[in-house]
Amino acid sequence: MNDVDKLWQLQTVFTALNEREKQMAVKPESFAAVDREYQSVNEEVTRLQQQLDVLGKERRRVDGELADQQELLKKYQGQLMQVKNQQQYAAAWKEIDATRKHVKELEESVLKNMTESEVLQKQLDERKDGHSALQERYDKAHAEWQHSLSDLRKESDQLRAKVTQIETTIPERLKAEFHKIYRQRQQVSVSRVANETCSSCRTRVRPAVSQQLKRGELVHCEGCHRILYLERPTS
Repeated sequence: MNDVDKLWQLQTVFTALNEREKQMAVKPESFAAVDREYQSVNEEVTRLQQQLDVLGKERRRVDGELADQQELLKKYQGQLMQVKNQQQYAAAWKEIDATRKHVKELEESVLKNMTESEVLQKQLDERKDGHSALQERYDKAHAEWQHSLSDLRKESDQLRAKVTQIETTIPERLKAEFHKIYRQRQQVSVSRVANETCSSCRTRVRPAVSQQLKRGELVHCEGCHRILYLERPTS
């Protein structure tokens, strides 16, 4: 077996390995349905918790401002007793009236915040109450899916071992070239020639190139620059 044959063998093993990995990445519908529900509930729980956190932060801010305004109101009411003329009295009442109005607005804001928080907390509690049962269904479906992958994992491990075995027989320079093309050309480094055409890019293979391939020489496609492989009859 020459180097080109080894490179083709390496390519076929990588192709098979990629196929197994794709199959392992695809979720069966039996698990995918539970997974969608599970992710949706988790996203909803996260959204509700974030909204509660925002309301809680706003509530603390308003509570602080309300306490300040209530202290200010006490101050103005105390000053009212110390005024000396009608003008000062009117000014003091103006400050008291404005502060009372602000206090009322803040108290209404607190009540609104509390109402919204209660609604959100109820929704969050409902989601969490049903989460344990959903978690059990998710874990069971996930375990069944993972169990079904055992054969694919075994095959993948065998293919990886085969890759290592083949690579030990290929010169370092060619191995480096293979992996460079593999990264650049959609994981296809070696392309088979069929009907005098590159099977990857459909570029026509010239007769002179065909002769090189028949001799087992390493040749690159003039179209896609992949390494070409021509299956030769065994003697």
